[in-house]
Amino acid sequence: MSKAKLGDRVRVQYLGLQKNCTGHGTPRKRQVLEFVVGSKEVMPGISIGVLGMAEGEEKRLTLQPKDAYGVVLRKLIKEVPRQRFPSNLDLHVGKRLTATGVVSGRKRRVQVVEVKPNSVVVDGNHPLAGEILEVEIQLLSLAT
Repeated sequence: MSKAKLGDRVRVQYLGLQKNCTGHGTPRKRQVLEFVVGSKEVMPGISIGVLGMAEGEEKRLTLQPKDAYGVVLRKLIKEVPRQRFPSNLDLHVGKRLTATGVVSGRKRRVQVVEVKPNSVVVDGNHPLAGEILEVEIQLLSLAT
């Protein structure tokens, strides 16, 4: 039976479990991912985590932030003057928004993390950045 190696195209069923402070995983939804082993098409921990797996095999991985959604980047946390937001917009902690860069014009999803009287602090990091993740993967198919 062949085993996954760098450059193979694979399909995996993926179940992400976010590790909480008690060390137990909180279930996320199952997804099917298709990618080339070792590529940057999916997070590094999964792309390399399938190495050596055979079709039908299951594996549980613990992904450090650098191998999952990345570390928290302080430069993506910004304090924005309140007047840059529409006055009728209900701003509260946890609200997700789409921000447009002033200079670059690039759009990025951000989350409100603090509302101050004259400004709003938003975080452009992925919501799971900085988190250790537990994932379960099953190799569904392998094309060498």
